Amino acid sequence: MTGIVQFSALILAGGQSSRMGEDKALLQLNGQSLLIHMQQLALAAGANEVLISRNQPGFITDQMPQQGPLAGILTALQHCTTTQLLVLPIDTPLLTVDRVQQLLQHANHTACYFSNNPLPCVLPVSPALSSLISAQLRIGQRSVKALLTQLNAKTLPAPTTELLNANTPADWQQCLTLVTHRSPYAKA
Repeated sequence: MTGIVQFSALILAGGQSSRMGEDKALLQLNGQSLLIHMQQLALAAGANEVLISRNQPGFITDQMPQQGPLAGILTALQHCTTTQLLVLPIDTPLLTVDRVQQLLQHANHTACYFSNNPLPCVLPVSPALSSLISAQLRIGQRSVKALLTQLNAKTLPAPTTELLNANTPADWQQCLTLVTHRSPYAKA
């Protein structure tokens, strides 16, 4: 983990899961919820703290409802205690510790993500970031990719299966099939 700056992790689990038909955060993976799985992944990668954007009591709730992941990020920035934020979507169960650490090593106080996949990403925490996100949301621009472009984020080559999103029951079954063939925190 040499070269990784202290970081906070944010798990985005506030979506409606409409395509899945049930709450993605509560899906079971190896006997635990996907929410617990992603928390453990963040901690195993070295997170100083894990924040959860979930729009339910007991979690960080968006101050600007129905505005997507950027609203979750914006609200979580107020709770962040480090200068670097790893943003993890709830629906990437194949992501590994090594891949997360690769992203963090390349970020080093700059924005960074895997090409063609705006999430997960690493963002530099600052008042300027909050202002940029607020401005974007005010004009109706809810795209994380647009934010990363404005930040001149570094891009890394995307891994083949680790960023597979579980958005539908068929996606989830594919993830379960793939995850049974390796350890949940396998090396990349």
